[in-house]
Amino acid sequence: MQHSAIETEGHLDWNAIDWRSVERHVRNLRQRIFKAERNGEQRKVRSLQQLMLRSYSNTLQSVRRVTQQNHGKTTPGVDNIVVTTPSARMRLVAHLHPAQPWRASPVKRVFIPKQNGKLRPLGIATIADRAMQARVKNALEPQWEARFEPRSYGFRPGRSAHDAIEAIFNLATPHSRRKDSSRNNFPFF
Repeated sequence: MQHSAIETEGHLDWNAIDWRSVERHVRNLRQRIFKAERNGEQRKVRSLQQLMLRSYSNTLQSVRRVTQQNHGKTTPGVDNIVVTTPSARMRLVAHLHPAQPWRASPVKRVFIPKQNGKLRPLGIATIADRAMQARVKNALEPQWEARFEPRSYGFRPGRSAHDAIEAIFNLATPHSRRKDSSRNNFPFF
């Protein structure tokens, strides 16, 4: 297998990273993990998961997701560190990538108000811990997605409550009316 330039860890400029290549590499590894799990190849699954955890592309993508794409990107943890510049992102990548084993920091406890007037506790992890969680999620999620029932919708990537409602509607609708649902003609409205 040929490795891309991304895997050589030679990037010093965050803005010069070929993100399409990074995302393609991570997506391909995730698909290979999913396929190996579906085929019952447990040794291959473990091997691919370890490869994903060592992948520089996975580290880059995880840091990008946590520091640029997520809504909580400007929310600091107990260390009060927020990563906003390209050089800070590369320093975070350099810190996270060789880190084995990882020891998580404590979470910052914040209380947000609920509609009934009570307070709901939230635990906010540090940016580094969130990036490490994203790395591990990329390695574990494909295996579990392959095991879940196809009709399971709760807390699944790419699935929503609307998908569950549509599945229930399609099961409850008589066969002769299923064609109507594709045209959004709901007989009970």
